[in-house]
Order: sequence, then structure tokens, then C-alpha cells
Amino acid sequence: MENKKWIFLTLIGAVLMIIGSAVGSTAFYAFLYNVFSDYISDDLKPLISGILAIISFLAAGGGYTVIAGVVLVVLKWYRLGRIIISFGTGFGLLAIIVYIAYYVVNLTGIITDPTMLAYLTEIYGLFSFNTGFGFGGTVLAVIGRMGLKKQKEITKETPAPQEEEASEVFDAQVKYCPNCGKAVPLKANFCNECGTDFDER
Repeated sequence: MENKKWIFLTLIGAVLMIIGSAVGSTAFYAFLYNVFSDYISDDLKPLISGILAIISFLAAGGGYTVIAGVVLVVLKWYRLGRIIISFGTGFGLLAIIVYIAYYVVNLTGIITDPTMLAYLTEIYGLFSFNTGFGFGGTVLAVIGRMGLKKQKEITKETPAPQEEEASEVFDAQVKYCPNCGKAVPLKANFCNECGTDFDER
């Protein structure tokens, strides 16, 4: 199976997430909803809220949700499986970027603006890895999820011989009329095209 190594990597990540009690950020989805709520019509808000509740439930599952996504991939529900894995990691790639940025800023002090620091801290708090196991598991799950691709169906057909090989086989079975150039059977005594008698030549 083309995806076998990526499935294995994602499963290892999911197990580490479970050990490290890492879960996808339910608060992150609520944060997104609050940001865009002003642009959502009142008629759609109940629907969006319902979808958000489902997504938050999946995100709270953490590694278990990732495993469920892997099962869907194995069952060839590739797109849905990858989406479920993304929910389980809590937009893991974004979370990893936020975590790295947060620690780089803390170690280097490259950002000194209190407002920017407060904003970064707020975003950082939206994600929960809890332990190194959780962080490492999320990294592996994200890498595995990125590697998972829909397996292309390969039609097993007998490969046709190359043109040169076919030409060589054809030349070995025929000869050519010296008069008109017509291909005739190797044992032919005359040309069906122009009537040339090969015995006379």
C-alpha cells in the first residue's frame, strides 16, 4: 500500500498524543467563530454553531480522533480521513508554528511590544500539547497526514512492446520486394503488389 508508511507514522503520532494527553484546541475554533461572526448572517449562525460543536468534539478527542481518521483512510475514505486527522491535531501545523514562534520570541526577545506579546500569548494559550510526548506526537501526526494521499488505481495491462522491438520482430518475419518495397512473407516467391518473381533475381 502506497500510504502504509504514512499511516504508520500517523498512528505513532496518535499514540504519543494519547500518552501526552494532547488534544486539538476547541477554543481555537470558537476563536475563529468569534472573529468571523460579524460576517455571518443570523440565518446561518445556528448551522455554523452546530458544525462548530461537532468539530470541537472531534478536536477534544486528540489522538483517538487521529486514529479514527487513519481508519477512514485505510477504508479508502481519504479526504474525510485527512480532515478528521486535521481536527484531531487541532490544526496541528498552525499550532506547531505558534509554539515555535512563542518560544523563539521568549528566548530571543525579538518582540518587545507588550500588545504583540499579549496577542501571541493569547494565541499560544489556544493550543494544548501538555507534554513533550504531545508535541512530538502532534508533529508526527501532522507529517503523516501531509504524506497521506489518495492511492491511484493502477490498471494492470500487459505492456505493449516498444516500437523498436516491434519493428525488429516484424523485420525478422518478412522481406521486402526489391522492385516496389512492399513487405511480403519471408518465404514468398513473388510480390503480391507488383508481381515481381523473386526466383528470377
